[in-house]
Amino acid sequence: MNTVLIVDDEPWVAYGLKQLVDWESLGYTVIGEAHNGITALEKIEEKQPKVVISDIRMPGLNGIELLEAIRERQLDTKVILISGYAEFEYAQKAVRLGAFDYLLKQVEKDKLTETLLRLKIALMDKQHVYRGLDLFLDDLFELFEPDNKIKINNFLANKGIEFEYPHYRFISCSYLHSTVSDSGEPYTTEFGIRYMRFRTGQHKISILVNYDEYKNPVGLLNFISGNLSNARHIGISSTGIYSAPLAKLYQESDIALSSALFQQGEQIVEYKTADHAAMVARTILQIELAIKETKPAMIHQGLDELCEVCKSRRMLIDQISTIYNQVVSLVYKYFGDRDANPDIDYLSYDQIVRHYGSIDQLFDGIKAFFEQQAGREPQISNETAKKIVGYIDSSFTEDMMLSDLSRKFNLSLGYLSTLIKKETGKTYTDYVTGKRLQLSKELLNDPSLSIQEIVERVGYKDYFHFNKLFKKHYGITPSKYRKM
Repeated sequence: MNTVLIVDDEPWVAYGLKQLVDWESLGYTVIGEAHNGITALEKIEEKQPKVVISDIRMPGLNGIELLEAIRERQLDTKVILISGYAEFEYAQKAVRLGAFDYLLKQVEKDKLTETLLRLKIALMDKQHVYRGLDLFLDDLFELFEPDNKIKINNFLANKGIEFEYPHYRFISCSYLHSTVSDSGEPYTTEFGIRYMRFRTGQHKISILVNYDEYKNPVGLLNFISGNLSNARHIGISSTGIYSAPLAKLYQESDIALSSALFQQGEQIVEYKTADHAAMVARTILQIELAIKETKPAMIHQGLDELCEVCKSRRMLIDQISTIYNQVVSLVYKYFGDRDANPDIDYLSYDQIVRHYGSIDQLFDGIKAFFEQQAGREPQISNETAKKIVGYIDSSFTEDMMLSDLSRKFNLSLGYLSTLIKKETGKTYTDYVTGKRLQLSKELLNDPSLSIQEIVERVGYKDYFHFNKLFKKHYGITPSKYRKM
């Protein structure tokens, strides 16, 4: 059933809409009402209805503002607005902003029925797209794995495609909304460039381009400005030839894209190799010496220097990840291994992007860890520990970091991590991951749910990341597990 939330500032109008049609027979179920825009938005975020039917004129947030808020939060909710004749121009604007339709007051039963039936078809079509995407993404997951050695020429030959130019690159792009409708498009020629496009995520596409960099040096720039101007961030791989590994160029473009997401004010980043080891080694050595001599101010100074080097040299996210993990190695060397310090761990570049919003936040997190080593922790009861784990059990599908729990229960990150490890036998990350993957296995038994829906329902946003976790824990991909 498609869930519906009815929003109107007059309760009797909302009640009338609820009684106007046989919702169940049309494939819908009404899950609640709201009588102002602010309350409506809270319920939409909480209950994630498939459909919202809302009056345009309301206190708090009007219908247009509510629609804009839904779009800003990228909520997967269709909106039908109700307007009077005097609000006709507002209703037209709403459709331009992405509303499914608008209905005039007083709402007629036949008109509402017809609109709901059209919307039901649109929602069903979307489900088919998701299921097709599940299968295609599963193939790409294997193809773009870093250890996949298939070369570009072999990949194209298997597809029966002949690209005529000597140079290849991958371009990966992220979008605010899911703007790409299909995957694996036939190859196309434009601006002296031949290209093949793949959808590699709900809001992401990756494009294999083939061109002559020497004879057509501006072709790539023309292609990007002409085709990718609405992308939020763009990552471009280095140049490869026909014998280059396909996955290598894809990974480079993904690293560049992640770098654009992580660096403030960057829209386009090109992957370039660079050696910062010599410059970084001196500062790492200073931090190690400060740890040995128990000098917190010197530790902070060294971390500030590393942070500044990362920013001033515009390092790529994989290079930043290497520096971060060198610091983690020092932590394990002088404060004990992961079991003794579960709140700090080695992170890959994509994990850093997901967990931290900027370079400053990343290094602030490291400094916070060192600050915690000097303090003494309070003792709390087993009852409170069970309460904390119970809270995690009830909210593990939410995007909740350990720092959020730390603030909620007024405990430091280090002590909270130790507490969770003692109570559950696992680190916070491993415990939440286990809960999410177990839930995903249960949901995979429901054929009405696409894997993309399951990914989102258990608390993840990135299909590739979920796929890697699932395969790492269970040895097979979600799609293969569903077929067993």
